[in-house]
Amino acid sequence: MQQLIKNKLVYLLKFSIGIALIIWILSRVDRQKVLDYFLSLELSSLLLILVFSVIAVSVQFLRWKYLVTANSISFEYKDIIPSFFAGYSFRLMIPGGHAEISKIFLLPGKKRGKAVAVGMEKFFQTYIKLVLILGALSFSYPDYNIILYSLIIVLIVLLFFLPKIKWLKMLQEKEVNNLVVFGNTLIYSLIIFFIMVIQYYILLNLVNSIEFTETMHTVVYLWGSGIIPISISGLGVREGLAVYFLKLYGIYPAHAVATSLFLFFLNTVIPALIGVFFIYKKRQHLKDMKDTVKSTRSLWKELRNNTENSNSK
Repeated sequence: MQQLIKNKLVYLLKFSIGIALIIWILSRVDRQKVLDYFLSLELSSLLLILVFSVIAVSVQFLRWKYLVTANSISFEYKDIIPSFFAGYSFRLMIPGGHAEISKIFLLPGKKRGKAVAVGMEKFFQTYIKLVLILGALSFSYPDYNIILYSLIIVLIVLLFFLPKIKWLKMLQEKEVNNLVVFGNTLIYSLIIFFIMVIQYYILLNLVNSIEFTETMHTVVYLWGSGIIPISISGLGVREGLAVYFLKLYGIYPAHAVATSLFLFFLNTVIPALIGVFFIYKKRQHLKDMKDTVKSTRSLWKELRNNTENSNSK
């Protein structure tokens, strides 16, 4: 009970910080320009951005489907779409560490392989963001290139050792070539990143002028803002970074904030609303959540004990 209250308070704090940051940023930009920006968007441009949003969500779905099929032997394909969209909703709705992983409860059957799929998905989202941020920092702060490039090399080398981790193999439901899975997941993640760059590039150039490479350099930081765990899905943090970095390339702060919020709505909020529908429709599957969480905790204890025993031999 105390942990539940703590999680809810942390969630409320993060949500409040995100909203406070948005209010603070909007108070420091020309709000009329924000409104004019949205009014100036043509229907053809909006449809183009919407198409790219659909493509981005589709690629994310393909990544999730690939990870589930690669790691689990107990699932039905018809349940993958509901669980995918539910992930967006849980990410925004549920406090604490049970957030996005809760989507596995919309996939009936064994949960072990599905939990591994979620872990891989989250790991590679963070991994590729870290590598890209370090690469972007090398352009912003060339004096630290030796340190930054060294960190990138360490991360790349680490990737080849991860598939050999014992507890990962113990968690898996079937034999998996982890190196191949890792490589394919990285490719999906890079595609998602480049689609986001294209979206920002199109929107920003409707009312400003910015090069594609400059857009990419900025979007690296915006996409990586979710790593900073002080708000929900990087809300507010992302908009603050957009103002700072895009201003370096002559983009009005109002346009930077408007673009960031608009794409957050398209790429995250709309899929989350779809997820709410699936959560309600599949709500009977969530009844098993409590028992599964208990069994998962027992599994982690067993893995930890086995690891300690093997290390002591």
